[in-house]
Amino acid sequence: MALVVRYFKSTRGDPFRSWVPVWLKAAVAILILVPIMLANGAYTGSNIDISGFLGVLSEDINIAYYAASAGMAIGYLVTPKVRPVATVKTILLISIFCQIILSVICAETNYMEIITVCSFLIGYFKTFSLVEVFAILMPIFAPSGTRNEFYAKYFPISLACGQLSLVLTAELAYVYRWQYMYYFMIALLLVSIIAILICMKYARRLVRIPFKDIDWLSLFLISVCYMSFIYFITYGKTKDWFTSNNMITIFVLSIVTGWLFIRRQFSENPCVDLSLLKNRHSVVVYILAFVLMFFVSFSMLISSYTTSVLQLDNTHMNRLYFFMIPGFAVGGFLSYYFFIKEIRMAWLIFIGFACLTLSIGLLYFLVTPSGLYEDLFLLMFLRGVGMHILFTAFSVYGIAGLTAKQVTYNGFYIVSARSALAPAVGASILTNWLYVLQQKNITLLSANIDTQNVTAMSQFAASAKSAIAQGWSIENAQQLATNSLYRQVQVQAAIVSIKTIAGWMLILGIILLIGILLYFFQFKPVKLIRMGRDMIGE
Repeated sequence: MALVVRYFKSTRGDPFRSWVPVWLKAAVAILILVPIMLANGAYTGSNIDISGFLGVLSEDINIAYYAASAGMAIGYLVTPKVRPVATVKTILLISIFCQIILSVICAETNYMEIITVCSFLIGYFKTFSLVEVFAILMPIFAPSGTRNEFYAKYFPISLACGQLSLVLTAELAYVYRWQYMYYFMIALLLVSIIAILICMKYARRLVRIPFKDIDWLSLFLISVCYMSFIYFITYGKTKDWFTSNNMITIFVLSIVTGWLFIRRQFSENPCVDLSLLKNRHSVVVYILAFVLMFFVSFSMLISSYTTSVLQLDNTHMNRLYFFMIPGFAVGGFLSYYFFIKEIRMAWLIFIGFACLTLSIGLLYFLVTPSGLYEDLFLLMFLRGVGMHILFTAFSVYGIAGLTAKQVTYNGFYIVSARSALAPAVGASILTNWLYVLQQKNITLLSANIDTQNVTAMSQFAASAKSAIAQGWSIENAQQLATNSLYRQVQVQAAIVSIKTIAGWMLILGIILLIGILLYFFQFKPVKLIRMGRDMIGE
């Protein structure tokens, strides 16, 4: 152990060559960060294209997408073991090279099972790269030495990359093929490798790979637990939940492996520190992170509105995410202003959820049969502001009161709650809720369409008359008029369903805002949290 500590001290420090100025260090770090944040094993922006090409369900693509976040969470359990015995350059080169190989496999394979496994591994290796980029950017982005300043400047870049991924995927799939997103990412990752080789100095090789220091059984158990849970949540509607023996088996497997993982953490050398769950700040953040991603998942309602009511394609839907990027910039400015004024984090949390609640409120009132695509720009902007503010506030507030050793495991908990599990749960809840409401409303609206309904019959007659005028036979004209009437029923059912869900989410948001005011302001304020070596797992 003493040998490892000495090697750590001799190889850590500034990884760049002596001639590299500070601005170039920041540029290289961002050049590495952007493709890492964009890279994934599956891209939801090209769901339709992949489904049509491979003949798979959208759930198959979604589970591959969520697998990357699960892999990232698992990676945070390993990075503290690897960083002391490897140089920054070594970790970056190996992790990025592995992502390139995995991206090539994803682009060339026709099996979603392989893409899912590769996606999990891409997320796993992304963690190692991100931690090293954090270490480079921290002193540059945060001269004050506070996490508040660092996250206010970091998250606009990080979150913007996530939205650009959706837009780029949709555009490349529309213009070329869905595989071109992988080729594009491979090119960007290769450029980052060239930048690393040019700007980072040579150092001693890895002296020891800490295989014995890593609890591989715990990693296996938590990986199976997460993927089983994500599978159960994602395929629940498709396989009718507990009526399927397969779903019952998967659910039991997630419970058993999760229980075994927790039991194993009470041994002498636990893989993760469970004492974090005794910290009030951390537990509150993990719970609110779930609520945050549930609110963020209302983009599924926007997707349903744009496709079912506005009759727009997938590319137009994904272009809406562009309008979140200015929101991230404004959120970064507000977070930085709160840092300058040393305002308590509780106000940031309140403002963040207020922006999301207002965004949902706008959706409720803007969803109409005559609605415009441009009406959605403002609510997407507010969604971006709220997301950035809350990501910053949670990253600061959640580690208040933790020791340096405990903070090294915070990444595992926050990524698990915010990125791995919550998006899958939120998407599943809203998807099932929307489906049930739509079927119910279609049945109710269809029951009122008969020969006694004057409005329906006048629309039917007008559609049939128009079809006959275009040269259709009477029989075909009546069929076209029936189809037109049914489409109107579907549009009305979609509008009513979206409004119902948005209304309940709006009520939940108002209740949450009241709860934040009543809960957070009864405790000692959390304002500034200093950065330490613990921030990156050292």
